[in-house]
Amino acid sequence: MKLKIKVPKLGLTIEEVTVSEWGKNVGDKVAAEETIGVVEADKANDEIVAPMAGTLIEIVAQPDDLVEVGGVLAVIETD
Repeated sequence: MKLKIKVPKLGLTIEEVTVSEWGKNVGDKVAAEETIGVVEADKANDEIVAPMAGTLIEIVAQPDDLVEVGGVLAVIETD
């Protein structure tokens, strides 16, 4: 099953985030709750974690991209 990883609601006034970095590459295995990337919002960094174990099959947002809350960051194929 393909699972889209979306920008979570990080605060009342935050409407978009900037992708800072990815700690995983396409094709890498990820564990549930493992940090796979970092986004920045209002000068604070927040970790993006994999909600389930699987394989990272697509990175939609690249570093320095602005992504709205609810926007897709990456896609994981679950085991």
